[in-house]
Amino acid sequence: MAGDGRQKVEMPAATVSPFVLALGIVLIFAGPVLSWAMTATGIVLLIVGISGWVGQLTSPEGQIEEPVVAGPKPIEGIAGRVEALRPGMPGYRARLPEKMHPYSAGLKGGLVGGVLMPIPALIFGLIAYRSIWFPVNLLAGVVLPQLVDETLSATEQVAYLSAFHPGLFIGAVLIHAVISASLGLMYGVMLPTLPGRPIIWGGIVLPLLWTGFSYGFMGVLNPILHDHVDWPSFVVAQFVFGITAAIVVARTEQIPA
Repeated sequence: MAGDGRQKVEMPAATVSPFVLALGIVLIFAGPVLSWAMTATGIVLLIVGISGWVGQLTSPEGQIEEPVVAGPKPIEGIAGRVEALRPGMPGYRARLPEKMHPYSAGLKGGLVGGVLMPIPALIFGLIAYRSIWFPVNLLAGVVLPQLVDETLSATEQVAYLSAFHPGLFIGAVLIHAVISASLGLMYGVMLPTLPGRPIIWGGIVLPLLWTGFSYGFMGVLNPILHDHVDWPSFVVAQFVFGITAAIVVARTEQIPA
């Protein structure tokens, strides 16, 4: 390519749209088994993936120009040690992303988001059941499918979930801390690799995906708790976590990978 006199060559810009499109297809087919809400989420992702991919390819921003460089010189075999490739040498492949947020930034973002995230759920518990322990016990029920006796009436189930249970409280705190820290670490690793603004991915796209998965899998793992969850406040809590964690991570200085 260097022999035709061109100094630059036009290439398609990197895009995450194919990944979004593929994820949407997976959710569409998983929905009939798990939850129709997952199918709806998949349809939205399918539309976003196709429109984003086509829109980028048909816009000037969807094309980038890469400099044309001469190929490496023929290598002659020399007895001795092999010299390692370094940045700037012909044949060296950059490690992508070249810069990333430190793991401590993701951990900090997840924990800060985890502190603010329960506020909408606790407010819902106070308003609907006059108890902050209702959402706490529901969280513990994620890993305790037999938390509520199926033989109890709906009123008795609500009364049980509205009461304070020390064991369930400790379990809920541990579950929440582990999930928040894990999602925060994921934010720290993923956000630098995604195009566009991190706040869009971390504050909107990822919380929607997490909500869709939670809605589908909770209906399979624990149908009783699925019926007691207030999904509007659940969605708000996910957005609170996502926006908070994304802001904390994005404001942290990146370091070379």
